[in-house]
Amino acid sequence: MSFANVVMCRVVNRLIIVQVVLTLIVALAYLAFQNTNGFLAALFGGSITLSGTLLMAWRISRAGEAALPGQMSGGKHQGYVEIYIGAIQKFVLTLVLMAFGMGYLKLDPLAILIGFAVTQLSYIANKVDTRHETN
Repeated sequence: MSFANVVMCRVVNRLIIVQVVLTLIVALAYLAFQNTNGFLAALFGGSITLSGTLLMAWRISRAGEAALPGQMSGGKHQGYVEIYIGAIQKFVLTLVLMAFGMGYLKLDPLAILIGFAVTQLSYIANKVDTRHETN
């Protein structure tokens, strides 16, 4: 496994842990101060961020593979395309899941948005050591 892949795994693993913790904090706050519907809606909002993170991690992994010589056709250009496709997919996935949660499932829209927004803060809090250690 290349060093870049090791760093990406560290970043994604920590990011997912932080997102799960933040989602649970918001959901439990809704459960304590409001009702079960708010709890479920906050969980749903946090899971939207989690699904977007997993989608982008997969796309970035594919972009890294595409940029390696001899792995996939297209080289660096294909890597850029993978990242752009991932960004578009993440945007569409977010919109579809929000509409599904608010429209079809009839979950509390404010709780969904708060759960989503708080877990977005995890991108700021995600600090991972990226130094290359040589032994």
